[in-house]
Amino acid sequence: MLFKYKFITKYLFFVLITLCSGQQYFSPLIPNNYFIPNAADLAKGAIFSGAFSDNIFKDAAQNYNLEINVIRNSYAERKSFPVIDMFDDVVTQNVYALNRPAFTSYEWSFSADLNQKYKMPFLVSISDGLFWDFRYDYNEEVRASLGPGVYNRDPVAGYHVVNVEGAIRSFELGLSTIIGNKAKVGLIFENFYEDNISYIKGVNVFNQDEALASDTTNIRLLDLSVKGTNRITFGSTYDIKENISIGFNFKPKLEMKFSSDGLMPVLDERTQLPNFVISDSASFYSVNLPSEMSLGFSLQVNNPTETYIHGGFVFKDWDKYDTYEVSHSKIDTVVFNYQPTFGFSLGVEHIILDKTPLRFGFLFSESPLGEEFEITKFSIGSGFVFDDLSVDVSAIFGANDYRYQDLFQTAAQENSFLDRVDESSTVIKATVKYSF
Repeated sequence: MLFKYKFITKYLFFVLITLCSGQQYFSPLIPNNYFIPNAADLAKGAIFSGAFSDNIFKDAAQNYNLEINVIRNSYAERKSFPVIDMFDDVVTQNVYALNRPAFTSYEWSFSADLNQKYKMPFLVSISDGLFWDFRYDYNEEVRASLGPGVYNRDPVAGYHVVNVEGAIRSFELGLSTIIGNKAKVGLIFENFYEDNISYIKGVNVFNQDEALASDTTNIRLLDLSVKGTNRITFGSTYDIKENISIGFNFKPKLEMKFSSDGLMPVLDERTQLPNFVISDSASFYSVNLPSEMSLGFSLQVNNPTETYIHGGFVFKDWDKYDTYEVSHSKIDTVVFNYQPTFGFSLGVEHIILDKTPLRFGFLFSESPLGEEFEITKFSIGSGFVFDDLSVDVSAIFGANDYRYQDLFQTAAQENSFLDRVDESSTVIKATVKYSF
């Protein structure tokens, strides 16, 4: 028992000092850092568990189940440039921007097991939740130089600003049925709609200085609109044994059509990564999200403490959807050279004191942007049940860094080295479920 306690303590410490990857700057082009499952599934590594994370495939505790999710997504983005000595060696990184924004989102779902009350072998669900989070907040304080021999703090000359608001949400209707005693199959109809998306980029000038990207205040506010669209997802589960189940899920490709006052995705020639520029005319482009296939499993192990292991694998064919046509004053073709991605998740759930769950999970996923953006995350969570009410809380963490150019380059700036971007985030999710 002492060994188990020490092991869990070390594991928790490792998890808590590791924060979650994001690349949030690319959010208008690639969805990232959001996790569909509720708090319990998120904590126990069921992120890529196929159909198991869908309400229509879960065993209903009562006839009806109402679920509310609250998500808190916070991240820290630190930008720095290398300091070079006379031998052209990098001696340190000089941090010039540090941002720690946080955003809150809400979701709900309602499911009904028609078999328990009406003896109909169907489970239906309705839900509304976050699908694609665009929110990003970047504020860079730019200070003027007072020159040598002056010991007062350099005055603020202005700010460089990028702010993205809004999201795409998903309204879902699901239906599953039982085939025999071991299999379930189901369909989910998804309707995607825009939720107040906007894009702000510019320079707020207090005093002219060569460190600013503009001599005068110049801030552009762009409306970013998305045409609503739909898709149908297929899923199934099968009980191999009483304690072993597998689940499969297929999501077809999805086309999102964007229009704005001038925002355009482009390929940064130096880094070969996505970037965004602002045109003087209206712009139109489509983002194609790849099809997704996932295979999950769930098993109860023979253990004195009630223990479950959950996991799964996912594949996305990003390489088929890396070419974009951007229409503005002319038509440009942009190729981002995406690569197909593979990911897996694994987790454990222990039930202690007969009813209290302890959940731990791990996730790895490749990125369509390349090896530098591969994602490794760790999750942890617990919960409690009080009669027909249950509350689950989870958090998922990770960190990564990559090289990118300065978002606001100036004429006086030397660009022999790329900036370093260290990004970390923490996603906390709470689920309140009432069964009746």
